[in-house]
Amino acid sequence: MRFLVVAPWGNPTTWRLAKYKVELSHPALRRLGVAEVESCSSAKALAAQLRSAGDVKVLIFGIDTVAQPREGEDLRKSAEEMYGRWARELGLEAEVVSLPGIGLFHGWRFAARPLLLFNKALYHILKAAEEYNPTFIVVDLTHGVNYQTVAVLYAAVAASVLLGLEGSKGLILYNSEPYPAEYQPERCVKGDEREGRRAEVPQLTVLDVSQLQTVVRLIRQLAVLRALTPAKIESIKAGPELCRRFGRVVTSYLLLASGAVALLFPNAKYAAVEPELYKPGAGPGGLSKPDDRVDVDCENRVVKYGEADEAYPLAVALHYLERTLDSFYSDNLVDFLNKVANHYERNGVIILHMVLRFTADQLGNMAKAAEKLADKGLLTRQDGAIKLRQLEAVALFENSAELQQQPNEESWRKALKEAEEYLSKEKERKISERNLRHLLAHGGYTHIAVEEVVIKEGKITEVTYNGEVVTQLIQLLRPPKCESR
Repeated sequence: MRFLVVAPWGNPTTWRLAKYKVELSHPALRRLGVAEVESCSSAKALAAQLRSAGDVKVLIFGIDTVAQPREGEDLRKSAEEMYGRWARELGLEAEVVSLPGIGLFHGWRFAARPLLLFNKALYHILKAAEEYNPTFIVVDLTHGVNYQTVAVLYAAVAASVLLGLEGSKGLILYNSEPYPAEYQPERCVKGDEREGRRAEVPQLTVLDVSQLQTVVRLIRQLAVLRALTPAKIESIKAGPELCRRFGRVVTSYLLLASGAVALLFPNAKYAAVEPELYKPGAGPGGLSKPDDRVDVDCENRVVKYGEADEAYPLAVALHYLERTLDSFYSDNLVDFLNKVANHYERNGVIILHMVLRFTADQLGNMAKAAEKLADKGLLTRQDGAIKLRQLEAVALFENSAELQQQPNEESWRKALKEAEEYLSKEKERKISERNLRHLLAHGGYTHIAVEEVVIKEGKITEVTYNGEVVTQLIQLLRPPKCESR
């Protein structure tokens, strides 16, 4: 097992030695029993106990307010160096990230917003998880500053949703009892001397952190699409490019949830109209970083930060949805359908799983039959590839078993005649009730949408669809709207 311990820290110079009683109640960890660890940090105590069950990585989230702002100096670097030194003094090996500050500290106003802390914490938790691949995310909320603790907690929950670790699967939250006031041993670490006490009454802003709940709810709504579960997605506001990306990704998941998987084949082409969807393999790139600017205004004694981007959590959620779609990538239609069928099976969507397996088998037999007909000279092979027009594709799909056994001119003529009669009844290229049933019964591979099929070495390597028909189906799915801001 692998544990990522996430710990927001305030100022460790106030901490004192304690005997932390650590009990791991998760079913997978109960065998470790109860441990008593003497330490100045509950995070160190937790890490020590968890190491008896597996590997541990500790990620400390500090806060910029511990460092003295100075013109020309990197405030963020100074804060992270201080936290790194304190962690070493406490005997804790950890990665350190300092978050923006909020409020008045020693005559300086730190002017960040809770969402900015959330965005940065979310990025670093996900980045650490991608590098470390933890079995559990363990969050220790004992030592953080109030607004910092809230932001890190919500970020950890959001990250666990995107990583599939939320709830009993792999997210564990801890918070220790407070240190008793009557005990006053020496402090564990020494801090830098700062300005003395002030007598005036400070002005404090009551922070509204409900926006963090809103973005976590949005992340949950999007993440549930991976389980092929219908979800009502709240109205989205983002920039034009992110809105377009949102529409493409969500449309692809709606097609997956409906069973129309073949329309998402990575090597698909679309005649007449290019539908707005995300094809597996398009590649989301790396996880984008949030705005991390820090500006020290010594004249006004204010530390300013970059933008608290409300759309950043949406971009992160789409990144993980795209990664899931990319995991289905194959340049062979049959293999692609089978990969998605595996996803259906893992998520308990058994009927669609069976439909897709059947369609994959039928298309595999269709490709084999095409190769046999080409060997007999009844289909043309050029540069190793067989290109089937719509009529030929229909004939082969509906008669693949017979044509494999009897790849002769008579059986081929009969199959073509039947396909021609079928297509003559479908003069209008549209999604009728009958065609919709056919489409969903064959995993999205419907005759009225197929224009051309390319077969090479017994594999379907390319399909051209009628883009207008595919667009009609997308409109029936009613994808949620994203308003450009």
